[in-house]
Amino acid sequence: MIIFMLMKQTVTRIALIAAALVVSACSKESISPDDLFNANVKVAQTTIKTRGGDYEDTVTSFPSVAVYKKSDIQGLSWFTASSGGRMVYDMFFLSIYFDNIDKMKVGGTLKPSRFLFTFPASSDSRATTHEYGGKITLAGKGDDYVILHFHSFRVSCMFGDYLTDGYLYCPLFEEYVTVE
Repeated sequence: MIIFMLMKQTVTRIALIAAALVVSACSKESISPDDLFNANVKVAQTTIKTRGGDYEDTVTSFPSVAVYKKSDIQGLSWFTASSGGRMVYDMFFLSIYFDNIDKMKVGGTLKPSRFLFTFPASSDSRATTHEYGGKITLAGKGDDYVILHFHSFRVSCMFGDYLTDGYLYCPLFEEYVTVE
């Protein structure tokens, strides 16, 4: 009986310490590029679960990203990213139009007004979706960068399920300019 009580107290103390660590980690309002580059936080990666199961748990990142303060749509900022994969299922493009980044505060959630997840190497229109789950928050912001935090951000299409988690450093540009 005494051993059971001691174990219960120990487990309770460990749980309280763990909860305190989680609260202190979550209370950090902003993340800096140094935090990302020093590997103190999880850098965003996408885990792919293909429909046929041929390439289960393929993991990729976004080597090409950008956020534009002004987009081709009045009053909206634009986030664009591509995975740069080599196969049709891991070569994808993500496009999100959202409220002006200059008006967002660190910790705020991106509220997409337009969303596109597509596969440029595919000729099948079913490989494109405009639906997602999870959320993206603004984790950090500077004059020439933003850091986005992907929280269980999920997309499903004919190729499979795509889950992105972690922090993503994005160069911030003034305006997206179209070539005519």
